[in-house]
Amino acid sequence: MMISSNNWSGIVPPQYIFSKRKFKCVVLDPPDFNPGSWIGAGDVMFDSEHEEFWMVVRHRRAPPLRGYELGIYRSRDGENFKLVRTLSKEELSEMLGMNVYSVEGVQLLKDPLTDKYMLFVSIDVGGAWDTLLITSDYPSEEWISKGIVLRHSERGFDSREARDPVIGVVDGLFIALYRACNGKKCNTGLAVSNDGVNWRKLGVPNVDGSPQPSYMQLCGSIFAGSMGAIYMGLVRRRVVNGCGIADTFEAYLITRDGLTTLFKGKWSPRSPYEHKECPTHGYIDIVYDPLRNRVLMYVEAIDPKYTKEVGWKTQVDRWILYEVPLDDLR
Repeated sequence: MMISSNNWSGIVPPQYIFSKRKFKCVVLDPPDFNPGSWIGAGDVMFDSEHEEFWMVVRHRRAPPLRGYELGIYRSRDGENFKLVRTLSKEELSEMLGMNVYSVEGVQLLKDPLTDKYMLFVSIDVGGAWDTLLITSDYPSEEWISKGIVLRHSERGFDSREARDPVIGVVDGLFIALYRACNGKKCNTGLAVSNDGVNWRKLGVPNVDGSPQPSYMQLCGSIFAGSMGAIYMGLVRRRVVNGCGIADTFEAYLITRDGLTTLFKGKWSPRSPYEHKECPTHGYIDIVYDPLRNRVLMYVEAIDPKYTKEVGWKTQVDRWILYEVPLDDLR
């Protein structure tokens, strides 16, 4: 995704990606179309070794069931995915040795040291949320628990939630932007690691030199830019009936001094599968497709047809795809 064209240099500008996005298809429908049925909170990885795409999403139905399993899918083109296995919350409970009541945001990547697949899973452990790490030699095969690697604190900025991580490996450093909540504020926390297992929390980073508002959650992807690590994706800034909503696409430079805004734009629906007032649930994954020289944007969209009322118990979410061709930038 690095370019030198049109007097642009560095990563493909987020402004370009945002403006050129075109709806491609519905990737996955929810488990059913009843209120509270969602699919998404997922992550897609292009596996350069096998030249295939791997996708993990959570399957969810209305409470009390909630996020009941993870679906692991494989694709050759990034558009048509086949389910190869599931991991239920009961299986995760058995791996971890404690009850997992629900699953949510996931992150999939390859360990640059061991070449194993690393899957970070947000889990409800009963009154709080943590992030579990499981690993595998190949996604369709056995997964092994490495335990909770990002845990909520006893007190402080993430005393209720340390979950939904956005993780990138830049220059060998694992960088995580994660949902950090304490019951009063719900922000984006920053953590770093050299192995993906042992993390050092750096707190809640400032944005353009100012503290984050009381509600701000980033969910997208992290890339290496010419200036350093770059976040690109959606940002939740409001809550509707207990459900976080994102309707802005934003990009930030990540430094030790905090987040510096690179771009912010209003996300307007370009498909018939997005609610006009509340288009997305806030989950997005952005992937470069080197086989076709394009950017793929997977979005958890709030469906306007089956959603009678936006809210964590009532809305219906699909997993849809946008694409951005990059041939004009060669």
